[in-house]
Amino acid sequence: MNAEKLLLNSMCGRLARWLRFLGFDVEYFKEVDDEALIFKAEETGRIIVTRDQDLHLRAVKRGVKSILLTSTNHVENMSKLLRELNIKIELPPRETRCPLCNNKLREVDPESVMHLLPSGDLARRYKKFWLCEKCGKTYWIGSHWRNIKKVLSQVEKCMEEG
Repeated sequence: MNAEKLLLNSMCGRLARWLRFLGFDVEYFKEVDDEALIFKAEETGRIIVTRDQDLHLRAVKRGVKSILLTSTNHVENMSKLLRELNIKIELPPRETRCPLCNNKLREVDPESVMHLLPSGDLARRYKKFWLCEKCGKTYWIGSHWRNIKKVLSQVEKCMEEG
């Protein structure tokens, strides 16, 4: 589990989903002004992660830890963030969160989520399932897992290159 609690603004939505998958507690705000974000970070002890240089500078000036990302590429941004936090990628993550709502996912028996799956045969084809008890979304390691591993492999390579 990653102990760092992060707060991402509207420029980092895709990154928020990836970080949640990796187990980070990520609050994501789509339409909140800079002052409210800084106040929220102060109040909750979260690290601001943004591509907005003005927000970053204002946060730092107020003594709030902030990480400024300079790329639009999510692989480069994840690499920079994980490097700055000195965290290595762990696959599969010991703990993961719902990419949509940030709630911790709980591993469940396939039979218990059959009614939530788009196809009944998924419960027979895959062994592990996770449920978000907050939003009801169900996850499993399916064919998309190859793409996830590929992206995270790129992140690790980018981290090594610095």
